[in-house]
Order: sequence, then C-alpha cells, then structure tokens
Amino acid sequence: MTRPPFPRSEHGTHLRRNASVTDEWDDSAPGRSGFVSVQLRRTGAATAVVSTIGLVLINATGIAHSETAAQHQPGRTGSTLAASASGTSAGQSGTVQVVSTAGADDLSGPIDTEVSDDQRRMAELLEAKDLVATRVAAAALAQRDAAAAAEAERVAAARWVRPIEARVTQGFGGSNHHIGVDFGAPHGTTIHAAHRGTIIYAGWETGYGNFVQIMHENNVVTSYGHLSRIDVRVGQEVDTGEQIGLEGNTGKSTGPHLHFEVRLNGQYGTKVDPLAWLAGHGVTY
Repeated sequence: MTRPPFPRSEHGTHLRRNASVTDEWDDSAPGRSGFVSVQLRRTGAATAVVSTIGLVLINATGIAHSETAAQHQPGRTGSTLAASASGTSAGQSGTVQVVSTAGADDLSGPIDTEVSDDQRRMAELLEAKDLVATRVAAAALAQRDAAAAAEAERVAAARWVRPIEARVTQGFGGSNHHIGVDFGAPHGTTIHAAHRGTIIYAGWETGYGNFVQIMHENNVVTSYGHLSRIDVRVGQEVDTGEQIGLEGNTGKSTGPHLHFEVRLNGQYGTKVDPLAWLAGHGVTY
C-alpha cells in the first residue's frame, strides 16, 4: 500500500502531531488506513533513564540517612541499615534483602552471664550434696561407734575375772565363820582387780596386813588382804584385771596367801560367798 502524504497546514506545510511522535504506517491493523502514533524509542529510553536515576537517588539518600543514623544507634552497623534501606519496597526487581549478624555479638554478654550463673548454681548444688552425704556418713559412723561403745560398756560391766591364779585353801563360812575365801600361791604372785572400779582403801589394816578395797558398780565392794606389796592408791580408777599388788604373808597370816572378800551395799555391807558371786558372773575356780 502506498503511504499517504502528511496533511498540510493552512500555510501549506506538512503537520506533525508531536515532535515526540512519529507516524508509521500500520500494515498489520485490519480495516485501518491511517497513521498509528507510538512513542519514540528515544522517549521511552529517556523515561526509563529518568526513573532509574530517581530510584538510585532515593536509595542513595536512604543509605546515607541510614549510615548517619547508625552512628547514633549503638549495636547497629552501617551494613545492617544499608541492607534494610535497599530492601524497603517489596517486589523491587533485582533487590535482595541482607540480614546482618553484626549485632549478634551484643547478646553474648547476657548469654555468657546466664551460663556462668547456671554453672555456679550447679557447683553450689553439688557442693551441698557432698556436704549432706558427708554429714550423713559421719552421723552413721558416730551411731555405729556409739553402738560399739555401748556394747563394750555392757561387756565390761558384766566382766569379772579371777583375782589370783591359785588354788582355794579355805572357803567361806564354816565352823570358824570365815568371812572370805583364801587362795594359796607362791609368795609374790600377782593380784588383779576382780572387776573395774575405784580404790577406796589402800594401806595397813589390823589382821589384814597390807589391805586394798575397790568400790564397783551397784555399791559392791571387793577386799584383798595379806599383800606383800600395794601397787595402787586411794581414788585411783582401775580396770578389770589390772594389777593392784602382790600376794604375801602380812597381818594375821600363817603363810603366803590372798584373803578375798565380797560385800554388798558398801564398804561395811553384807558379806557374801566370793566363790558363789564369781560363779554368778562367769568366773569359776
């Protein structure tokens, strides 16, 4: 199809609609025989350039503002604010939002403090647990020791021994009303406390010669006469079986021997058969 000429103005010159518009013949538009107006490629390019410059200026201004603000916001860096500014509009082509971790270091202080506090509390709990365990063990040990001591005390309280290793030469009572028992042994044989107690007499006594008396539990008293030597003193505590002197022939005596007595209810109390008393406490001759 032949392109028609531009229409002329009243002055005879060809008219153009717009300096920014060109007229092209549209061969593809059915039923059209006129001109189709489109924007020049130059106009479109110029508009795109202007739009791009505007966006750049906006972003640059935002970044500059963000960097300035970052100087007054501790804990935030310019990279954080710049990344935020460049991603303000959702859907912008080619824009990627970046999340900065620069401020994460600021959390390490509180976190470290919390961990340290937890560790300290755990250490205190463990220490308290160990202390309780130690006290429980000590209490159990003390209880066992107390029980052992009580048993030892019971055994000691019940324990009696022979006052001398010798044979019986005269028993209790009889026709001469003998108030004790005599044990014959070689001169100087060791004399032992028949039971634990306190020395209430240690010295010379008429008829008895060198004489010793021991006060035991329940106001029981044992007496030892005719000793050749006394090894204890008044007020001294003695254990069961402890040496108190040596057998002899002092006082009213016909030969070396030990005269042994047992009295109940004190030093001048009731006289009982020493052999029967000893037998009642597990000691026999």
